[in-house]
Parts: sequence; C-alpha cells; structure tokens
Amino acid sequence: MIDFSIATASDAEAIHELNYLTFTEEIPQHQPNIERKRIDRFHDQNTYLIGKEDDRLVAMIAIRKHRPFSLEEKGVTLDETLTDPAEIRLLSVRPEYRNSRTFMQLMRFLMVYLERETIDHVYISGTTREAKLYARFGFTPIAATLGSGDAQFVPMLLSRATYERSVIADVLRPLHFLAGPVEVAPTVRQAAQQAPRPHRTASMRQLDQDLRGRMCQLLDLPHVSMAVGSGTLANDIVAQQLSGHGLILNGGEFGQRLIDHAARAGKSFDIHLLPSGHPIDLEQLASQLHQTEYDWIWLTHCETSTGVLYDLDAVKALLDQQTALIVDAISAVGTGRFSYDGCRFVTTVSGKAIGGLPGLAFIGHVDRVLPSPRIPRYLDLGLYAEGVAFSGSSNLLLACQAALDAIDLDLAAIKMTYLEQAVRATGFNLLATQEAQAPGILTIVHPSATALGDALRIQGYHVQYESDYLVRNQWLQISTMGQTTMRHVERLVRVLVRENQRITIKNEQNERPLNP
Repeated sequence: MIDFSIATASDAEAIHELNYLTFTEEIPQHQPNIERKRIDRFHDQNTYLIGKEDDRLVAMIAIRKHRPFSLEEKGVTLDETLTDPAEIRLLSVRPEYRNSRTFMQLMRFLMVYLERETIDHVYISGTTREAKLYARFGFTPIAATLGSGDAQFVPMLLSRATYERSVIADVLRPLHFLAGPVEVAPTVRQAAQQAPRPHRTASMRQLDQDLRGRMCQLLDLPHVSMAVGSGTLANDIVAQQLSGHGLILNGGEFGQRLIDHAARAGKSFDIHLLPSGHPIDLEQLASQLHQTEYDWIWLTHCETSTGVLYDLDAVKALLDQQTALIVDAISAVGTGRFSYDGCRFVTTVSGKAIGGLPGLAFIGHVDRVLPSPRIPRYLDLGLYAEGVAFSGSSNLLLACQAALDAIDLDLAAIKMTYLEQAVRATGFNLLATQEAQAPGILTIVHPSATALGDALRIQGYHVQYESDYLVRNQWLQISTMGQTTMRHVERLVRVLVRENQRITIKNEQNERPLNP
C-alpha cells in the first residue's frame, strides 16, 4: 500500500530522480545529464506531497506559493482578484503506477492539503495528453496551449468550487466516521431529492405528524416537538423552559455547553463536575443532592467529547419526584435501545446516529407545553408542540423518515464492539474506561492526533480531530454512527494501525518537512 506524506529532507534525492525521469526522459523539457537527476529551480520554495511504496518514491506533486508563478513567466495573465492562490508543479507518477488508484489518491491528498492550508485556487500547466483527465477533477483552461512537440501544456485553474462540482469529487470523498454529519444511506439521499412541499399544506402537516410519532416511539416519550436547526437550538429551547434552581453535570466539552445554554438563558444552577472518561460517581452525586434541593438536573447522556455514556437509570434512582431530569441525548439516540421514559425534556437531532441529514432538532417532553409571550418566538417550545410552527423543509423530514427506516441497532452494536476491542487490543489509549464507553464514538488520546487524523483522511477515512477542543487535547475520535459496514470498520482499523506505526517511526526519527 502506498503511504502519502509531506516530503522530508531524506526524500530530496528521490524527488530529484523522479523529476528527471518524468520531465527530462519522458517529457523532454530539459537537457539530459549523466547524474540522471533534475533539481527543480524552485526546489527551495516547493512543498512536496509524495507517495511511497516500500520506501520507494512512486508519485509526487509540488505546491508553490511564491510569485511570479511559472505561467506568469511564460506570459499568461492570471486573475489578480484571487486571494493567495498557489501553483501546482512537478506532478509525476511512475509509469507502472498510472493504471492504479495512485493518481486518484495523490489528488485526494492534494485536496486535503489545500483545505488545511486554506488555498482555494491553484494553477497548473497540464500536459495536453492529460487535459481530459484534469478536466474530470475540475481544472479549467484559462489560456491557449503553450510549448511545442511532446512538451505542450494547457494553462489551467482549479478552484475548490469547480472541484466540488467535478465528476471525480464524490469518488475521492473520504468515508465519514464522524459523529455528524454522518455517512447516510442512499435511500436518505434519494428522499432528500424529492420536490419540496409547501410547509402549510396538508401533506406537510401529515409528514410532520408521522415523523414526530416515530420519534415519540424512539424516545419512549408522549410528545416530540421539531424545529429546523441544530442541537444547539434544541438545547436553547429547553433552557427557556427551566425554572427554579438546577444542577448541571459537566463531564466534558458538551457538559460545558449545557452550562453556557443555562447561563445565557439566565437560569440559576450549580455545577457538578464528573471525572473525565469515567462513569458518574454516584456517591458524590448523591451527597450533593442530599445537601441541596434541585428543581432540575441537566446532563448529556453521551458526552461526545470523551466518548462516555452515563447511566441515566442510576441518576433517576437518586432523584425524587419533584426533580426534573433533562437530557441532552444528541449523541446517544440511534446508537442503542434507550428509553427516556420519566425524563422531563430530551433533545436530539436528525444528523447524528439517526442517520439523516443535519437540520432537524427534536425535543421530547412528558407534558404538553403551552406558548409563552415571554419567550422569543423561535425558542418557544409551545409554538412547536402542535406541529409545523415556522417555515420548514419537507426534504429534511423525508430524509429523516428514510433514515429511521435504515437504522439497524444490532449492526451498530456489532460495529462498535469490534472497533472498541480492536483499538484497545492494538495499544491505543482510549479516554473512556470500558465500563463507561459510549456505543457510538471512541475518543483516542494520541500525542500526534492531528497528524494521524490527516493520514487517515488521505487514505480515505474522515474521522474527528479538527475541532478546537480535540486539537487542544490531541484527541482523535472515531464514530460508528453513520451508514458504514463491518468491512469499512475492519479496513479503518488496519489503516489506523499502519498509519500510527508510520507516524511513530517518523517522530522517532524527528525529521522536519522538506521546505515547509
């Protein structure tokens, strides 16, 4: 298998040799020499993205940000309105690898790199014989053909927008092992492509009623209200319903966000800190509940940031009938068979383990809620309780219906069990203890989490590692919430282990990137 990375100083000689092979012997741009090496004139300005198999360089591409670009030196006028463009140079794949997926993987690596460097436009001199191939990736000619004979080139520009519209973009898109947006079933995409329905029609009202009914069954609650928005909106709506003095259980990033929701809504509350990666210490919680009477307790069922699932039944057993239990179940619903019977409010969304498209926020509740003139309209749960309150999207509702049809909780459990056992067995450090591990997401503590996440993405697997709190802690997360298969999970584990070994060796060698 080919490993893709940014070149280091030890790769320089191999780069010069491949440069000579391609641009002197194959494409006669330069004069031959007895060393059979070609040092690019911009070598010190290039950042090389390379692919190696068994430590042999088989593919490369160089990115250069310094003006003037090669095309400008050849008299081509470039668009001066573009912000911080770059040029692609020295695109080369050894002949014996050209009928494989090597070029496709190199281009995926390029797109990942450009995204991370926030480069939205790149220029290239594409060989005329490969012009159709470049066009499939979204490259667009911007000037007449240059050169002569076997060394003719087409000046071309690639933007992120043209790439996203290209025929190859979906092929190169990494498989999502994210907690949102998740990999969705084909039936979900098909449902979302139907013609939109006006939100005040009888068919839309029926669609809304049917979906809310199914969500009532899933949550095991008598009422579910639905809004167009994210989990943040759902929790803001719930915060407006809280009264009296409460307690928020904070076990990580998303427990902290509950604190922010309540504080912004002007609520009175205390905070109970939970040990990171561990179950709730029920004795400590019981002690705090004994000391103070609380009107409500708010917690995340699955603390997404740490991959911990909290025991709701154990918490319920500590509460009296006057204390309302409020649950953020956004990363839990759809990962297992859970009942939220007895919870006052429960929030979840369409775009996580349910497997739909992002955009629907659900609030399950025990009692019917009446509108309140003291609450901003879009945050007033009472306005949602009877059905379609504001402009909505039938496409999102249809997609969510299709996602509910596609949920397979048994397969979800099998995938997660395999993933957790395989990752623990290979020596990775998981933040959550085995007894606290959530059924939908793993959090790996790794000294090079960002590098490992990049490496997985280049190999076609998109995991979570780019959020601020993940970067800050060097955590990497793998979620099985989407429509992935056991084969996908098995392949991911193999790539995870291999890329971890490669990064570990590289860190031990302590090599610096070539011309960063």
